[in-house]
Amino acid sequence: MAPSLLVRLRDELAFIRGNLLVLIATYTIFRFAFSMHTPFQSLYIRELGASPFVIGLMSSIGSAILAVVRIPGSFIADKHGRKTIIVTFTYGATLAFLFYAFAPDWRFIILGIAISNLSHIYQPALEAIEADSIPTGRRGMGYSAINVIPMIPSIIAPPLGGFLVERIGLVPGMRMAYGVAFAGGIGAALLRTFFLKETVENPERLSLRALASSFRVSMRSILDAWRTMPREIHFYTIVSLIGSFEAPLFTLFMALYANDVIGVTGLQWSLMDTAWIVTTLIVGMPLGRLIDSMGRKRSILISYLLSTPIIALFIISRDFNLLLVSMMLFAAGQAIMYPAFMALQADLVPKDKRGRIMGMIGTLRLIAMIPAASIFGYLYQINPVQPFILAIFLELITVGVIFLRF
Repeated sequence: MAPSLLVRLRDELAFIRGNLLVLIATYTIFRFAFSMHTPFQSLYIRELGASPFVIGLMSSIGSAILAVVRIPGSFIADKHGRKTIIVTFTYGATLAFLFYAFAPDWRFIILGIAISNLSHIYQPALEAIEADSIPTGRRGMGYSAINVIPMIPSIIAPPLGGFLVERIGLVPGMRMAYGVAFAGGIGAALLRTFFLKETVENPERLSLRALASSFRVSMRSILDAWRTMPREIHFYTIVSLIGSFEAPLFTLFMALYANDVIGVTGLQWSLMDTAWIVTTLIVGMPLGRLIDSMGRKRSILISYLLSTPIIALFIISRDFNLLLVSMMLFAAGQAIMYPAFMALQADLVPKDKRGRIMGMIGTLRLIAMIPAASIFGYLYQINPVQPFILAIFLELITVGVIFLRF
């Protein structure tokens, strides 16, 4: 790499310091761990005795738990500060990996799902501290950096997970991968404990009594936040809800479809995740700059215009090469959609209400996911292609809505 290019890259990323640097470092650890086990998680749970419908139902339960705990979490983030809740519950979320690792059957994993989603009460605080830590004029680049940089070490993680699954078997290989995730989670929690800095001025002390009473207060404050937030966020929320309804399909059932219909092996499927990561690394940062220059709304529209033909390509894939192309295109579309949505949200939401408004949006998105996972699981049991057809229909509706509004 030429020295001038290195200097330019250093200048482009000079804003990554302090809290943002700590967050990206911990996201890198979690991303590596998740990239080892996530491609095979649905296959693992099915191997432990769960049907596709039960896999979807388990995801629905997790979404319901998370939707409930985000309500006090969003209030706590604004009133009691970001750091305490993030640090405390990072340890809790890490503990959940042990339930996955030692599960004798799929029912035991429900305990891990419950602990993990209860611990993610810190999500609104994490979203708020991200927005606090990225300079206003660099939000496209900032969210792209959050999305892209943690993927760099993860290039080798999916093949490593695939190797474990192929070499020692699906269940023992996944148990080992969850062990790695637990060790990495402890390391990330320690980094947040010692290096993360509070961004709320004079936060009130967080106590168990405050945690218990915050639910009622936070419900009222979130409703107030909805009434007072910019009207443009209302439309953004509606569009994002449709995308959230589709999310369980891609996180839970793509691996099953690739295994059951396309016939790829565990190692081949792990290479799909690597292809996703490499594609995001190549196009993520340039697309982040494009989002800053072209605008958030236009970027969102482009990402949705790409999504419908990409889903169709995935459905008709019957060999490794065509599946690989579809997954790379998926990655490129997400590299536009995620930072554009997050940058638009950060632009429009006042800092003193970020915890509540971002928490409310996140909660509504989770509510949309609660029935979705079970519906997709039921449709998959009838015919594996049906849930993906439904997704195409939803994408077309979203494109129409965006055209009418933008």
